[in-house]
Amino acid sequence: MLAIKLPILLLLGGFVLQLLLARLLTPVGKGVLATAAVFASFIASLTLVPASMDGAVMQAALLAPWDGPLSIGLRIDGLSVLFMVMGTGIGAAILLFSVRYMEHEEQGTTRFYAIMLVFIAGLLVLASAADMLGAYMAWEVIGLCSYSLVGFWYREKVATDGARKVLVITHLAGYGFLIGIVLVYSRAGSFDWTDPAVATAFTSGVAALFIVASMAKSVMFPLHTWIPEAMNAPTPVSALLHSACYVKAGVYLIARMYVVGDGQWHAALEVPLLAVGCVTILVGVIFAMAQTDLKRLLAFHTVSQLGYIVVGLALGTDLGMAAALFYCFSHALFKGTLFVCAGAIQHACGTRDLRQLGGLATAMPGTAKVWIVAAASIAGVPLTNGFVAKWLVFSAALDKGLLIVVLIGWIGSILTAFSFLKATVNAFYGVPSKALLGKHIHEASPSMLAGMGSMAVMCLVFGLAPQLLMVPIIAPAVQSLGFDWQVQMSWLGILTDRGSIAMTVGGAVVLASAMLGLLVYRLAQAPAPGLVSVYSGGEPLPAGDRPGAVDFAELAEHAFHPVYSLDPDPVYRRIWDSLNQVAGHAQGIARTMLEDRPLIPIGFVATVVTVAVWLV
Repeated sequence: MLAIKLPILLLLGGFVLQLLLARLLTPVGKGVLATAAVFASFIASLTLVPASMDGAVMQAALLAPWDGPLSIGLRIDGLSVLFMVMGTGIGAAILLFSVRYMEHEEQGTTRFYAIMLVFIAGLLVLASAADMLGAYMAWEVIGLCSYSLVGFWYREKVATDGARKVLVITHLAGYGFLIGIVLVYSRAGSFDWTDPAVATAFTSGVAALFIVASMAKSVMFPLHTWIPEAMNAPTPVSALLHSACYVKAGVYLIARMYVVGDGQWHAALEVPLLAVGCVTILVGVIFAMAQTDLKRLLAFHTVSQLGYIVVGLALGTDLGMAAALFYCFSHALFKGTLFVCAGAIQHACGTRDLRQLGGLATAMPGTAKVWIVAAASIAGVPLTNGFVAKWLVFSAALDKGLLIVVLIGWIGSILTAFSFLKATVNAFYGVPSKALLGKHIHEASPSMLAGMGSMAVMCLVFGLAPQLLMVPIIAPAVQSLGFDWQVQMSWLGILTDRGSIAMTVGGAVVLASAMLGLLVYRLAQAPAPGLVSVYSGGEPLPAGDRPGAVDFAELAEHAFHPVYSLDPDPVYRRIWDSLNQVAGHAQGIARTMLEDRPLIPIGFVATVVTVAVWLV
């Protein structure tokens, strides 16, 4: 019984210790304490894996002796274990990175680490909640934590504005979750995910309300516009928010809905959900190509990558579900790595603007290597987990004959590769910009490198041997949702049940890509016989004889101008400004009525009360 609750209790215990020892610990000590708590929770989560592999469903009450009849019930199955392992594992690596990243903060470190622990604990409660009401409570806790963390530097207006935007968009859309819960309870008299009465009451309309809430949380178009504004938070917050805890809450909710009535809602909402996923893939990557701020570029790539996961969920097949959940875990690894690399760059250079970077591979060789691994993974380069994730999604779409989905995903992958080629070249290669001249650029500290490097290593491990993740973690999660997924995957992500032709083609693609990469590496190492002029077609090259971030962004803006004109954010801003004006007028009228003519509202209220009493 204790083993079921232990991952959550360890995080809450770490939270309490942060508050009790706040005056005794240095910022580094607080970071070490928080990292130890999350790592202990990760180990405790791993102990649940064997039971989930056996198909067991573990149940307990979180704080039964204390909270009585209102106890938060836990029901842990394969899907719960996946999100618990992902949240605590990625969280431990990011908090290890935070130890040195946050050591120079003069104030607020107790608040930072305490809320980060509650943030991760909220994801664990969401993933293991036995009923919808407990899940909604955790949903809102995660939202409040993100609001506090995005606005961590509350003295800066951009941070507070970003925090408000995150809260408003995700919270308003989250009412869809709440309304759906109320509708289900009014019909079924139960909140339990697996109650047969809930399955009867769970209509496609209720599912649509849940999906709207998920769209805002998981940055799906058109409710994705809050995510660039969240980049004014400390980088560890951005990494945890984008990789494991916040944006994955919506993914979890869509996946969890499949346990209700064997996923009968899927028949009505498959096509709309596929459309949302495909549009999100393209919109996210196209907007990313126009960014010169490194974290904003990564933020829009989060939008795009979540589109792939949603497509896998929307397919509604055993392979589609396996692809989506494998992609979910893989995205947590490579996106967490990329964000902490961006944080290391900003920590060393004082900027994350690609126009002011360059040549960092010499001064930060460890960070450069880690970045390249993660960038290759998100672009889907063979031998990385990102390649396996995309391979699985495309295979699942082909199984259903959805060639258009494969084409959209392929285009998104190509644009992603171009975008990260731009970011990598402008940050790590060429000559340093004028802004960096005279600055002492230092490599990330050993603990920072350990945090980011551990995630990068797993990107390679799960790319070479994805069965190490698929067998113990992904397959039990897929089966817990009612899908008959029998793991038939070999090295390099090749599906062994797809026939000899598919295996041959898959192996040939991986081998050819590896050989091409080796050839490029060898050619890059060969010394040039002399200065090599660059043919530019008569166009002048920028300083340093390489296209810069601005050149690439301007090219993208020109090529994809119609897409940028469809940005829904200006519409949201106009609606928000109109509501503020209406509220201002209403406040003025109310103040006038209450202060200057108080008898009028008093008489109106008295009349209403009298009529109500008379009618009753």
